[in-house]
Amino acid sequence: MKMKKMMSLVISVLIGASAATGCASKALQTSETAVKGAEEAKPAFTPGKEVEVVVPSSAGGGSDLNARTIADIAFKNQYTPKNFMVTNMPGGSGGVAFSYVYGKGTNDETIMVLHNGQIMSTIANNAPVTSDKLTYLPVVAYDNLLLVTKKGAPYQTVEDFIEAAKTPEKVKVGGSQRGNTDNLAFELINKYAETKAAYVQFNSSGDTMTALLGGHVDVGIFNPSECIGQIEAGELVPLATFAPEKIGGAFAEVPTFKEKGFDNIVLSEVRAFAGPPKMSAEAIAFYDEVLKKVTETDEWKTNYLEKNNLQPVYMNSAEAKAFFEKEVESYRTIFKEVGIIQ
Repeated sequence: MKMKKMMSLVISVLIGASAATGCASKALQTSETAVKGAEEAKPAFTPGKEVEVVVPSSAGGGSDLNARTIADIAFKNQYTPKNFMVTNMPGGSGGVAFSYVYGKGTNDETIMVLHNGQIMSTIANNAPVTSDKLTYLPVVAYDNLLLVTKKGAPYQTVEDFIEAAKTPEKVKVGGSQRGNTDNLAFELINKYAETKAAYVQFNSSGDTMTALLGGHVDVGIFNPSECIGQIEAGELVPLATFAPEKIGGAFAEVPTFKEKGFDNIVLSEVRAFAGPPKMSAEAIAFYDEVLKKVTETDEWKTNYLEKNNLQPVYMNSAEAKAFFEKEVESYRTIFKEVGIIQ
């Protein structure tokens, strides 16, 4: 009898211990699952300090506006825990900024405004760092180009400009940097309209604007956002757009070169971003997400795209890389065709 009671007691203890062990094991599994779930929910990368956004030109141009608009929307809407700090870095037709970002190596908290004009500049100037040596980040918009003159200037129509520019060096055309979209637009006019105008290079569109208003150049090449204020104020007159079709808004009546019979004088700008050459995959994913969210906001669509006559587009980093790899080849072809590179 005592033996039976003893066996019952042992069995009860073993069952109790087993149950306790099972509960502890389940509790441990639950705890591990919770921790794992929390780790999975946490973003793989978030900036630990302010993100430096490099603009390869002086303040006041289209790239500068693009960077500051994105910085404002991203931080205001809490898409990023740290502010985007814009740094203007003109020089070398974009080469100074390209080299700076390239030198950042694995830094995940530095990005750069990138547009096809800067890509062109580094190719045309045989710069040591070209876009293919950096990390392509998203494309966020398509921009347009305009040929603009001062109110009261001798050339108030595109036909007047072309006729006057037939005389060598008579007409001075201002543009930002050498070998970029401004320069290419100028070369397309000279080649296909058979003009002989002179190109005057500036560090930024803001500098070009100052020169145009001051009478130092006869016409200038600008994005809509860079000249709309002066046009609405009646200081400047748009002569033509390089866009494939009219761009609407405040420029609805501005003719395209194509409408004037120059099918080959067509050019647009692509606005995107780039990062250091060894940016992590986690950081790339972070910027993909942040920039996509920015481009989906009403503020971006209304106060940036519509207000400045840009066209909406979004390509993630992988799509941008594939896109620009094809674009670069076309730039080289056009540059050779107009004589910018041999």
